[in-house]
Amino acid sequence: MPSTPNEVFSTEFPRVRVAAIITKGDEILLVQHLKNGQKTWLLPGGGVDFGESLPQALERELEEELCVEAITGAFALMNEAIDPKGSRHLLQICFHAEITRGVPRLGVDPRVVGVAYKPIADLGGMHFHPAMGAELQEYLSGADNGVARYLGNIWQD
Repeated sequence: MPSTPNEVFSTEFPRVRVAAIITKGDEILLVQHLKNGQKTWLLPGGGVDFGESLPQALERELEEELCVEAITGAFALMNEAIDPKGSRHLLQICFHAEITRGVPRLGVDPRVVGVAYKPIADLGGMHFHPAMGAELQEYLSGADNGVARYLGNIWQD
């Protein structure tokens, strides 16, 4: 599937998105997207191209989106977002990642309008997309001892 701002979404197959959990102290790196006039926060990352491994896709997306080089670490979380009307199905697979070179800044994706480290303690109250801020905050707090988990369907209109 294309990983451009004009992505084509199939109604036959789920879209696979990889995302990075990059922390610094008690903060997490997030990107802010502008879509349909609304700003939302999400984990940096993007679509997996055919023939790419998940780590390859994540490292490519971080370079494109944040202008950084990074290495992919351990698997952390997975969720789905399934539109009840049947128009979209997203699988998001989240990995820990570490920046090895560069300072996060806006890259080539015009939908990304902000890049910032935000307090992990604030995730539950942020406009997050998909709606996983509270679960991400809980995961990063160590409440589940760092065990990777499936968050289920967290679709939001």
